[in-house]
Amino acid sequence: MKSVQQKVLHHYFSTLKLLTIITLPLLLYVSLLTTTGSLALPGGVLFSLFLLLLLCSLCRLLLKSLGIPGMLGMLLVGIGMSNIPWIKEYTAVAPSSVSSDIKNVCLIIILMRGGLSLELADVKKCGRAVLLLVFLPCFTEALVYAILSVFLIGLRWTEGFMLGFVVAAVTPAIIVPVLMKVAARGYEIQSNYISTMLISASSFDDVVAISSFMVFLSASIAGGSLIWQVFKGPLEILIGISVGCILGMAMWFVPPPVKFIENGDSTTVVFPKTRLCFILMMGTTVVFGLGYLGFSGSGPLAVIVMSLLQRKGSHPMDSYISGVLDRLWDYIMEPLLFGLVGTDIKLNVIKADILWKAGVIIVVGLVFRCLAALVAVLGTSLTLRERLFVCVSWIPKATVQAAIGSYALSTVVELDIRDEDLIKASEVILTIAVLVILISAPLGSLLMTFMAPMLLPLKSGYNTVKEAEADDEEQPEHAPSTKA
Repeated sequence: MKSVQQKVLHHYFSTLKLLTIITLPLLLYVSLLTTTGSLALPGGVLFSLFLLLLLCSLCRLLLKSLGIPGMLGMLLVGIGMSNIPWIKEYTAVAPSSVSSDIKNVCLIIILMRGGLSLELADVKKCGRAVLLLVFLPCFTEALVYAILSVFLIGLRWTEGFMLGFVVAAVTPAIIVPVLMKVAARGYEIQSNYISTMLISASSFDDVVAISSFMVFLSASIAGGSLIWQVFKGPLEILIGISVGCILGMAMWFVPPPVKFIENGDSTTVVFPKTRLCFILMMGTTVVFGLGYLGFSGSGPLAVIVMSLLQRKGSHPMDSYISGVLDRLWDYIMEPLLFGLVGTDIKLNVIKADILWKAGVIIVVGLVFRCLAALVAVLGTSLTLRERLFVCVSWIPKATVQAAIGSYALSTVVELDIRDEDLIKASEVILTIAVLVILISAPLGSLLMTFMAPMLLPLKSGYNTVKEAEADDEEQPEHAPSTKA
């Protein structure tokens, strides 16, 4: 009798859950429609963003149920919405400026989650490996791309290095979430410093790649300030670290903890929601403010440093803040980010005559990148299998390529440059940037997901992945003694 009652209750609550899942998006759309009017109608920006979020979320759930990383489905949804003629007429997702702003907000959430998962002592211990992971794979891959593009496609050397540094940047937007999912499945990536190395290095890597690209773009375009671009890269790193340190240490004191004394016993209470608001507003201000001042590479680095250093203060609220950021990422930011990256991929810009050459260049470049990443971690205490996991984790590319893949071509058009070779090179850079996203983003995510069981040990105390996942689900999302 009891088992029958349990089955009835299970079906009852499952039905209610399904109704909630169906009703919530409808209520959200109706509220958007009634408050914004035409913006939420087909062809409006809000309608397109709502549809993108809904379809990406559904596609992610479907692919996860089949054991396939959901990121691949979200990319395909974005590609379809921006390339299928009868769909894109009604789903012009967003102006490039709006899309860029949304992706920046998503990146802020990613980097905060990454910074909160790091330990300052661990960063100090693996500083040498981080520097090698930043420079060795990036410059190796850029050099390989430059050489192959010069001899296979006929680009000039400066244009070849422009291409190399566009595609050499990895994306924390893929690496960090997959790392956290691997950790949630019970695999060890913290005590061996793998997460520390990859999260720290991925932010520096983007700064180095973008700064180097700008140097060679200035060298290719008459009138570009080459000296300024050479010094801008190190300056952006210095500004990012400095701003992050100042804000992180400021949060040791603001917002202040409140001390209560009851029956002679003192209790310190921290207001987690207030602290969360401070971190989010500081991160947003830093990224958009430094970008407005022309130091776009400094913002993401400052967010990581701020999130890392603020933990050294007297505010033990990391579990609550991380829980909120995790939910924000899972339900909103992840579908939006990968969907918008997919919408940046325009299939009509892919030049058919260089497809096979581009494919060869990309494959060879990724092979040399993995070899360089393996060399970078040779001096660490990692086992051979763990080093191989670092190599495959250094494959995914998306956000930087989507952001600056078309920058050379748009700059040439804006400045009305009549150099036919430079125009052709800019089109080649855009084509290969698109192909790199299509190949490396799903490939890197798949390899990280499926090779983790073969290359990484389980956390101490766990015998199976199921035990670790069950324990992770039972962990409290925030400290129970805190007050909002």
